[in-house]
Amino acid sequence: MRYLCLAFLLLLQTCPMCVRAQEEQSAPQQLDSLEVSLLTCTPGPVAYSMYGHSALRVHNFTDNLDLVFNYGVFDYNEDNFVFKFVKGETDYILGAEYAVGFFGRYRDEGAGVLEQVLNLSQEECNTLNVLLMENLLPENRTYRYNWLYDNCTTRARDMMERAVQGEVRYHAADPQLSARAILHRFNIVDRWMEFGENFILGYELDRTLSKRQQMFIPSFYAADVDSATILRTDGQVVPLVREIRHPLEQTLPKRDSDFDTPMLTFILVLVVVAVISFFELRRKQTFKWLDVTLAVLVGLAGLLVSFLFFFSEHAGVSTNILVILFNPLAFVWIPFIILRRTRVVSYVILAEFIAFFIVAVAVRQCLDAAIWPLVSTLLLRVIVNIFINHNKSLSLQTQKQTK
Repeated sequence: MRYLCLAFLLLLQTCPMCVRAQEEQSAPQQLDSLEVSLLTCTPGPVAYSMYGHSALRVHNFTDNLDLVFNYGVFDYNEDNFVFKFVKGETDYILGAEYAVGFFGRYRDEGAGVLEQVLNLSQEECNTLNVLLMENLLPENRTYRYNWLYDNCTTRARDMMERAVQGEVRYHAADPQLSARAILHRFNIVDRWMEFGENFILGYELDRTLSKRQQMFIPSFYAADVDSATILRTDGQVVPLVREIRHPLEQTLPKRDSDFDTPMLTFILVLVVVAVISFFELRRKQTFKWLDVTLAVLVGLAGLLVSFLFFFSEHAGVSTNILVILFNPLAFVWIPFIILRRTRVVSYVILAEFIAFFIVAVAVRQCLDAAIWPLVSTLLLRVIVNIFINHNKSLSLQTQKQTK
């Protein structure tokens, strides 16, 4: 459970933070010696860097000015930053820094950087430089971040395409992937992270993305750029990439996939609860502490899922069918459990399970495999309570008939 909040707060950041932009920039001038590159950074060791990063490098050889423009900047000191981030109201900023600082930071992290020098004319390079410098102005540099549809990679792509005199055409094969399938390729090394993402992200992520939509991931876009071409207005077709460089090789060891600890954890919980339930059936009375503990845990998880479902603007969280089972209503049942008046409550919860299974079949949300032993544990408790309450009712009827 400790990774649920972390998964949401951090799975949305496909762009790590860099230094802030300068507050003011002088008006860009037409230059004769510009080179523009797309920089793609390899995934890092922590959650916020798990998906890599994209940036644009503009190297002015005439003035010996080498800048990296980064759409992944945000301000931790902003008022109510965490609340706004969870709610999906985080504004990101275009920042600029010297390339030496950019490469130095990733060298310290052990990450690699792929540099694709774009095959742009000097006029196109100048246009892109002007667009970036204008976008860097305080009144232009802020945008509402969306991890799936509008992030550091898609912004870099859009700016580059605006500068091209013609049309950029991408020829890489379309693997027909959903956003969830793409994310799983990166977080398979951390099964708790993967479980957390699956726990809070709904069936919107299971729809097949178009080739362009898949470009929200830095490495995916870099692969598309590698085989792309420019169809110029005069009919000439040229490769989008002129040269490939590797200014930084990855030194961070690649992690192997973790054991499926969520699955093992929840299977163990199911076994323990099943054993306890067996003894409850023999004594014909439930242990209140067990159901109260489960209700508290379900309620806490339900607070997160429900808040994201009803209030967050983040992509994917408002279509999560797990909100049917994991919601704050679990807290309402606690007094009934303590007073052992769970007969009606048990049938209400059973109705929630029936609704969940019907919706799950209807919308076909991809649920994490580890969720099923957890759901089985909760359903087992409902069945045990119904069975014991039913036996008590029959026993009371028998006693009345005897009298």
